Amino acid sequence: MSYREFIHRPTLVILLGLVCFLGMGLKGKTTFSSLPNAGLLYPELQAQNIPSKVINSGQQENIAWKARWISLPENELPRYAVVQARNEFELVRVPQKLMIDLSAVIRYKLFINGVYIGQGPANNDLQHYAYDTYDIAPHLKTGKNVIALTVFSLGEMNPLRYHDLGLRFIVQTSAPDFEKTLNTGTGTWKIQVNQAYEATVRGKDFDIYGYFAMGGGEQIEGDKYPWDWHQTGFDDSAWSNPRILDPGRSYGHSHSYGHAEISLNKREIPMMNEEAEKRPKIRKTSGYWQEELLAAWNNQESLRIPKYTETVILLDQEYLTKGHTHFTFSGGEGAVVEVAYAEALFGPDRTQGNRNEIEGKALIGQTDRYILDGGSKRSYSQLLPRTWRFIELRIKTSNEDLIFDNYFAHKFFYPFEQAGSFSTPFQIHEDIWEVGWRTALLCADETYMDCPYYEQLQYVGDTRVQALISLYAAGDDRLMKNAIRQFAHSITDEGITQSRYPSSLPQMIPPYSLFWVNMLHDYYMHRDDPEFVEKYLPQISSVLHWFENKLQDDYILGPMPWWSYTDVTGWEMSSPPGFKDGGSVVMTLQYLYAIQEAIPLFQNFGKGYLAGHFRDLSTKIQNSIHEKAWVQERGMLADLANQSSFSQHANIFGILTNTVDKSLHGQLFQKIIEEEGLAQANIYFRFYLTRAAQYSGNGDYFINNLQTWERMLEEGLTTFAEHEFSTRSDCHAWSASPNFEFIHTVCGIQPKEKHFRSVLIAPNPGYLSTFEGSMPHPKGKILTKYDFEQNYAEITLPPGLEGTFEWQGKSYALKSGNNTVKW
Repeated sequence: MSYREFIHRPTLVILLGLVCFLGMGLKGKTTFSSLPNAGLLYPELQAQNIPSKVINSGQQENIAWKARWISLPENELPRYAVVQARNEFELVRVPQKLMIDLSAVIRYKLFINGVYIGQGPANNDLQHYAYDTYDIAPHLKTGKNVIALTVFSLGEMNPLRYHDLGLRFIVQTSAPDFEKTLNTGTGTWKIQVNQAYEATVRGKDFDIYGYFAMGGGEQIEGDKYPWDWHQTGFDDSAWSNPRILDPGRSYGHSHSYGHAEISLNKREIPMMNEEAEKRPKIRKTSGYWQEELLAAWNNQESLRIPKYTETVILLDQEYLTKGHTHFTFSGGEGAVVEVAYAEALFGPDRTQGNRNEIEGKALIGQTDRYILDGGSKRSYSQLLPRTWRFIELRIKTSNEDLIFDNYFAHKFFYPFEQAGSFSTPFQIHEDIWEVGWRTALLCADETYMDCPYYEQLQYVGDTRVQALISLYAAGDDRLMKNAIRQFAHSITDEGITQSRYPSSLPQMIPPYSLFWVNMLHDYYMHRDDPEFVEKYLPQISSVLHWFENKLQDDYILGPMPWWSYTDVTGWEMSSPPGFKDGGSVVMTLQYLYAIQEAIPLFQNFGKGYLAGHFRDLSTKIQNSIHEKAWVQERGMLADLANQSSFSQHANIFGILTNTVDKSLHGQLFQKIIEEEGLAQANIYFRFYLTRAAQYSGNGDYFINNLQTWERMLEEGLTTFAEHEFSTRSDCHAWSASPNFEFIHTVCGIQPKEKHFRSVLIAPNPGYLSTFEGSMPHPKGKILTKYDFEQNYAEITLPPGLEGTFEWQGKSYALKSGNNTVKW
């Protein structure tokens, strides 16, 4: 998403007529490098069996929990709060299994006997808040044990993706013998504010270029930190007893008393991939003896930095990544270490240039600060993940030498694994696939996100593209379902979804609500899960009726509230002509596009009256737009009835909605890509340009026009950027679309009917003569291999799946198993 500094807070508007109209019938085992245990801030270094899968809880739905939320007394709890919590207990024997349910506002990190176990909860709003479940038995021992938590809520410095109700957490076990010991509200929990933490930036603008929604950096003062707090035997006698709040409540609990403002739900997605990240390279140093520093770093040896010196070290990961870094120091009392993270370095003109070039550039980015206490093996890390290709360490020592003991990092990604593939004789396609895959990985953890560095917000527009990549390249639909649910939860009293969700600051982009309807249609076509789709029919109707109420007498949309973001070069606020005053053909056609994909959902689930109503409305909209906006002499649709401007966008939707007669589709698409003076689609909207190419019989357009992605590779990008030129974000979900297009468009693999019960394979090879690709289907893998010089294709379908191959106007039946098609 771009131009997101235009953030609007919605007003309360009554949705008229809706009620009466609806009154109708992983990765597995994860290991990290090892370091001595003494004084570790985050002992992930020792973790050997970090769970990477969701474990089903014993907690029953729709009942009150036996555990209660706990926190510190309000007068002891700062708005920016990092809290340590401990529960120490003894075991005569270790149980075979010991399940706990755990949640916190806004985040927790869990340790058992000093070993990092995991973090969460999965991000959601307070009415659908997630709890995570762990089997902690494998981490226990006979004798003393301690469950320890870091819980934090950073007040005004919270990233926008998190909803906040003030710091609190809840732990519950379903094992009766441990309820009094482990349950918050009844157990022996002790709690303390960690006074070592504060934000690095407050009350002033960040020194980061572009809209930034990720809060500030973190400062840790070592002499205030309660080192070894998560180990057994730590003296917590001065810590406080917690303030006991409301019982936990499952979502849909029949009633509640008091102030239970959080509804708890089982985690719907797996735990994140937190495997070790490789060590970056030193690209540049200044100050301290550079050759010795470089040798020590490369040999992974400790490094002595003399007192009263200043040293700057620029690290290059060589590709963009996301996760937690860990810096371990000994001695150096009073030294200050600043660690800054950036996707790219900036020149004096604030442009990035080739990302591999560093000379004459500076690192400008999110910065953490560590003030060292002189202790031994002190490891410093972050509460929230960082995103980086480049890391700059600025080390200023005081009156004592500093030992830089070690560095390591671990990832924080959604655990997607590649299950689809695409290969050709050309290296460029392999490179685009690799960089697109990395882009998709970095733009997903506990939700999809537009970009991992600047926002980490789940926007509908980006998410539709990202969800299709997940289906085609990974075969994983869990995060897609999670996103559909969350956008449904975001619907306001107006009746449309918010543009991004979860988000503590509401923002409305009405056309994104329409893409949410398209997302549901995508899921309906690719998965046999009718119960999931059917429950969102009221929300689909709500969105469509909201737009219907904005139609003028001529069945073209009138003035639109909020922000009509469309992704284009040259339009005001990237919104189409007519969005302010009414008469936007682009917006009206996008509405029509959503209507047409909603109709089969209404029809399939017995809502024939809705299907009929919107089918009739669809016809009226098509007729009106054709009458008012079709310019015969140009053979194109205009953006307004006065025919004063033209764009690719109006004509893309004119093809996709059949507002333009099918016999003219091919000719119109050529005009879209050839005529000068049309408002142009940027990277994001080229996804819809490719849909129009494919639908109009010009599917070869995609593989023959990869210059945008080739140019980004030439600029040294290791992920695909938000914009082709003058970009803010170097990693943006919507730019990973080639990983969908290679399989769907070039290999031609797509559903032939709902639920992907049969497959249509209609390739668009462009200039390619040989290539192959595969896609994960719920029944198994679909394999394609083409040779257009020898005029044959080899196609393998999994058991129980049949389909059709289409090429050059002819159709060939495909059966389960191996198929060879010759023409």
